[in-house]
Amino acid sequence: MRTLMWRRDWDGNSMEQATFRRGEDGIEIAGTVLLAEKGIPLRVEYRVQCDAGWNTRRIEVSQDFQGKTRSLTLLHDGAGNWRLNGAAAPDLAGCTDIDLGVSPSTNALPVNRLRPAIGATGEIRAAWVRFPELTVTAAPQAYDRLAERRYRYRNLDSDFKAVLEVDEDGFPVQYEGIWTRIADGAPARGLTHALAGALFSPGPSPELGEAAKAFDWVIGGWRAEVFDYGQDGTVRTGHGEWWFSWALEGRAIQDIWIAPPRGGRETGDLPVRDRYSTTLRWLDGDGETWRILWLNPVTGVLNRLQGRMKDGRIVLEGEEYGRPARWSFNDITPDSFVWRGESQQEDGNWRLDAEFRLRRMVG
Repeated sequence: MRTLMWRRDWDGNSMEQATFRRGEDGIEIAGTVLLAEKGIPLRVEYRVQCDAGWNTRRIEVSQDFQGKTRSLTLLHDGAGNWRLNGAAAPDLAGCTDIDLGVSPSTNALPVNRLRPAIGATGEIRAAWVRFPELTVTAAPQAYDRLAERRYRYRNLDSDFKAVLEVDEDGFPVQYEGIWTRIADGAPARGLTHALAGALFSPGPSPELGEAAKAFDWVIGGWRAEVFDYGQDGTVRTGHGEWWFSWALEGRAIQDIWIAPPRGGRETGDLPVRDRYSTTLRWLDGDGETWRILWLNPVTGVLNRLQGRMKDGRIVLEGEEYGRPARWSFNDITPDSFVWRGESQQEDGNWRLDAEFRLRRMVG
């Protein structure tokens, strides 16, 4: 496993860090690109998975730009057929490789897959992802092998060309006039980062289709005003934080709910109920119902609920402490929502136990 870092030459202010891993299951390149796009911050995270022969199979991309997070997933069957976000992509038919327009790392795919003889040329059609548009088009390209580790890249739809100096793994050391590699070494990441990379995903799996929209809007970080309502009519108020991410190859959403927030936990002053909990949400086989598993190790409570989006509101029902419980997402906007936790009383009425008023911080 290697970690590589490049600096973009023409502005000197844009960087990429990528990790390259080769295993029995194939090849993975995962990276983060930070760019100054006409003075506007652009962050791109990606993961490219190939088989052992460097044939592109799966790509996940997430982009943060101008206050919005967008993502895409591409699947390739190895025979030139592609799916974009779960739908067939006939415009990409015949493409063999992925080309991320903001990254030098994906040049290693055709370099390693083709390996033409010195003096020979390999031609391909690449699925070219453009940023910040986040569009994908087919792009005919050529790689002329000039020397053992030197190639000339040519875009056959334009007059663009550049010489690539590559290393033993085919990754650019110098991408003429565009990128220069400035660091190379063992991955600077421990178990925590490795686990996060395996668990979290930049977007939903194409398998979810339109059903992903029920919760896709919640991805990111939220700041909360917390209200806990006691049986005796008292109200405890405080603050919290809530973080959501796609996980498990985008087949589920995992969140972390913290109240009081991390900055206020060290004092030991808990104005609201102590919560440091996590939820896993996944889509049931009917394509509409979401199942929820919530664990709060602080109290030992484990809840199972289920529900769906209806009329712009998400209602999830199950049990808590042996009584019917209801959680709901209300008043949903792109940057705010109200979460309510209710329990059913012996008389059949619903009692409001907690209310969280959320404002977006990240995402």
